[in-house]
Amino acid sequence: TLRLRPPAPLALPHCARRSTSLGGLPVPAGSILVPNLLAAHQDPELWEHPEEFLPERFLSAGAPLRSLLPFGCGARSCLGEAVARAELFVFLGQLLGDFRLEPPVPGLLPSLRVRAGTVLRCPSFRVRLVPWEGAD
Repeated sequence: TLRLRPPAPLALPHCARRSTSLGGLPVPAGSILVPNLLAAHQDPELWEHPEEFLPERFLSAGAPLRSLLPFGCGARSCLGEAVARAELFVFLGQLLGDFRLEPPVPGLLPSLRVRAGTVLRCPSFRVRLVPWEGAD
């Protein structure tokens, strides 16, 4: 989910300390660079079927985990990344351990279209929580 819809599609601006090049393009010292995380997460050279939601891709050896940067990277990465990842793991683990998530109408899946802005916003949708058989 964070690959397809990162919390902030553009990372914090960076300033080039010295002249360099990026992707073969010259970057003079003092240039301001704004990393486009959304584009990086959908680069077909790194991600097979980049537009598809395939969480199982991260279970296989050789998954491009180093290219997954939903919280940015380096000195300007999100300070809350460790807490956010831990909370997501615990919350979703507990939820998915007790319930199946189903659309309110069979076959009616939510739209992945977004409204662009500082953060990406998906349209609201409903989901049914169905207890697993034999769950306490």
